[in-house]
Amino acid sequence: MTVQDDRRENELITLFQLQKPANATRSGIDAVLYFNGRYIPFELKSTTSSSVTTVRDFGLTHIQKWQNKHWVFGFYNKEGAKLNYCLYGSPQAMEKWISEKEAYLLADYKLAQLAPELLTFNVLYKILGQKQIYTIEDARRLQNKQCTIQQYRHQIDLF
Repeated sequence: MTVQDDRRENELITLFQLQKPANATRSGIDAVLYFNGRYIPFELKSTTSSSVTTVRDFGLTHIQKWQNKHWVFGFYNKEGAKLNYCLYGSPQAMEKWISEKEAYLLADYKLAQLAPELLTFNVLYKILGQKQIYTIEDARRLQNKQCTIQQYRHQIDLF
């Protein structure tokens, strides 16, 4: 099982002399390097296995976040206590992988754009059950949380 935690992320930040951004959030930039007056954003991943997972609720916002970022991958022992080795991915090296992930998602987004015209209420009832009102949580579950709450509210047809 792959694991990432704050302790390992902080260890990578220290090891590579990076800095945690002010007001850091889970969905924001993991770390930055200030070098020659430049701000260089980093994405940090750590794992206790030989593979690295991306994120929960993977969507286009992640693709946008990852573009032009530098990456550091930390590979730890099974217990997660000892760093075995690290790998670095430049924005150019990661570009092909990010493009592949984007292409994978785009089919879902295109289907989501076309589906409303093709789907009947009977199909909706089979998926979500028949209800008087469908909630934003229903939409998020149906679309695997691909939009933000604000995007769902913008598209809602009842107020």
